[in-house]
This record gives sequence, C-alpha cells and structure tokens, in this order.
Amino acid sequence: MKPEDVIREMYAAFGAKDEARLHELLAPDIQWNQCPGFPGGARRRGVADEIAGVLGKNHELWRGFGISITELLPSDQSVVVLGHYHGTHAETGKPMRADFAHVYRVEGGQVTRFDQITDTAPMVEAMSA
Repeated sequence: MKPEDVIREMYAAFGAKDEARLHELLAPDIQWNQCPGFPGGARRRGVADEIAGVLGKNHELWRGFGISITELLPSDQSVVVLGHYHGTHAETGKPMRADFAHVYRVEGGQVTRFDQITDTAPMVEAMSA
C-alpha cells in the first residue's frame, strides 16, 4: 500500500472509531506529536497511548468532532495533509473550525510518526465561556 493510501485508511479508521484497524495501521511504537496548545495535546508514544489520548479525548471534548481534508501531498515515505478540524465544544456549545497541517512518516505500511501544526485559537475560543 502506498503511504498516501495508509493515511487515507487511517483517517477512515479514526472516523469510524475502528481501534482494531488503527492497531494495524499505526506502528506499535508510533511517535505522536501534537501541538502544545492543542486541547489535550501531548507527545505520545505507542498505539495505546495515542488511541486513549487522541481518539478518546477529541470525542470527549467535542460533539461532532471531525476532520475535513483539503489536500493530501505524498512524498516518498512522508505524507502532508492539509485541512481543518470541526466540532462543537461539549461544555460551552460553541462551534469551532481550526486549520491544520499534519505530517506523517510511513514505513512498512504503518504510520511511524505524526507531527501536528494547528491554529488552536479557534479551539480555545470555543472552549471559553
């Protein structure tokens, strides 16, 4: 599978909350780096940490949390994805739309590294009372 196909499959698995498929697509020792200002963001290591801290946290904080991809740019073993997050904050009821760039490293058919660049200001604003 091409790196860009792995990434497309990974986003589909996230959207479906398919943890079994994520365990297939993410390397066991994946390095997952979120922006420090991203709500619940952290540097994570390993599939279990990533699933609990990212998949679970996003759906806990946001109703209707989702990702819209505007462009997918493959390059050898790396894939850059441009798009935006959207959802409504669970406590304040305020909507958000935040632009992102995701940079992935894919080796042997699995994602081994993720680096996030996100405009977190819309998220922080939606979280403010």
